[in-house]
Amino acid sequence: MREQGPIIIPLDGSELAETALPYAAALAEGLRTHLVLITVWEGTESELGATFPAMAMEIEKGAQNYFTQYLDGVRARYGRADQTRAIIRVGDAAEQILNAVEETGARMLVIATHGRSGVGRWIYGSTAGRLLRTSHVPVVAVGPNVRPRATAQVALKHLMVPLDGSPLSEAALPVAVSIAASLGARVSLVRSVRWAVQAYPYSLPDAYVPQIDEELEAGAKAYLRRMEEALKGKVEVDAFVVRGGIADGLMDVADKQAVDLVVMTTHARAGIARAALGSTADRMLQGKAPVMLVRPEEKTP
Repeated sequence: MREQGPIIIPLDGSELAETALPYAAALAEGLRTHLVLITVWEGTESELGATFPAMAMEIEKGAQNYFTQYLDGVRARYGRADQTRAIIRVGDAAEQILNAVEETGARMLVIATHGRSGVGRWIYGSTAGRLLRTSHVPVVAVGPNVRPRATAQVALKHLMVPLDGSPLSEAALPVAVSIAASLGARVSLVRSVRWAVQAYPYSLPDAYVPQIDEELEAGAKAYLRRMEEALKGKVEVDAFVVRGGIADGLMDVADKQAVDLVVMTTHARAGIARAALGSTADRMLQGKAPVMLVRPEEKTP
């Protein structure tokens, strides 16, 4: 994650898309940066523009006025007009958003996973895949079950980092620590370990099940102790081992511990977050906390 730069939030004009705004504003406040609102529409570079150029010009003018008024209204409603920039682009949504990330030097994207038009399809469609595959900054996804909040109600004081013991999953740690240090937040490290009969359903003799279960849990606890020790002095940190299904265990901790933001990599060894649209990450996006997805190769301060 870049040390400086704004936070970009794409909007499509819907209330659902705007549910991400309070979280983007809270991150911007804590990281002492500004917001960039971006709206992308398809434009008139089509048969319409070629056949009826005058009409196309009128449509473009009307769209520019409409989106300008909309984004100005958003800036006014959220009380950050002097700290918020608005961008209107024409063309492919993912391409224009990624261009804006590079042009502004943004440090992260914040998006709602369900919205009225293009934004609503991003997290499960081709645009989301392109953003998550090619964005060089973390993407914070505010899912459909994250309770809508006013800006003043959002306090990101508890972060959770799912780990599976691999260096790939650990790539989320520097990003989480950097954010937590800026926000004065606590970081919980969580490793979800399946029961032996879940991990080895067809190959493990019954006599070995209790021993394997003990060893799996002991190994997970020892690993988390090492990770926890490495972070002490940087941020307030604690750790949890949960047993059972990977996604169920992670979501259970996030709910019971009132986690405000989950920070996880988009790929990890054992399915913790093997892909942004993979089963575990997809389940986490259905949870009550926003999820920041980090590419493992990102360089962090």
